[in-house]
Amino acid sequence: MDFRSIFQLRDKKFWWMDIIFYFVISMLIAVVFCYLIFIIKNNIQRNQIKEEEAKIAEVASEQQKVDEEEVILYKKKIGDFTGLLENHEFSSHAFVFMEQHTRPDLWIKNINIDKNNRKLLVAGETDNMEALSRQVAIFEKNEYVEKIDVLNSTLSDSARINFNLSLILKPEIFSYVPESQEELSE
Repeated sequence: MDFRSIFQLRDKKFWWMDIIFYFVISMLIAVVFCYLIFIIKNNIQRNQIKEEEAKIAEVASEQQKVDEEEVILYKKKIGDFTGLLENHEFSSHAFVFMEQHTRPDLWIKNINIDKNNRKLLVAGETDNMEALSRQVAIFEKNEYVEKIDVLNSTLSDSARINFNLSLILKPEIFSYVPESQEELSE
């Protein structure tokens, strides 16, 4: 192998390599300089916040501090309930939907709701495969069901059919009005 060409490159000077080298060095210096400026500014702002908190602590009475802690506690509780209420709309529509569109000869043991993907995982059992196939046909014909998958169905020890279904609902489920309410509004 001939290494002479590599040694020739080492001795030869390219003007564009010098430009790239000095540009990278200057960028490195600029990054370090900006980092130092941000650290100093961050420390100054933290000190200002501590000073303001100390001033507030001097002015506030004990009752105001207790009230402030109580307000913070209530704010946390409200935040917790906000998450529940956001999920409640989807789940309440989904439960009413399932109640109205499930055959009476099916027993649903478990429903898992994934709001983000508009997905219902339904586990249950029935007396025979005919009832399960009729239920799947009902879901397939429904306008609110985007996709349905039969994940599995097995025969249990008690001669009943256990099944798992996956339903992906359309976004229109959020405006779902139960049939009993439709009759009242007409």
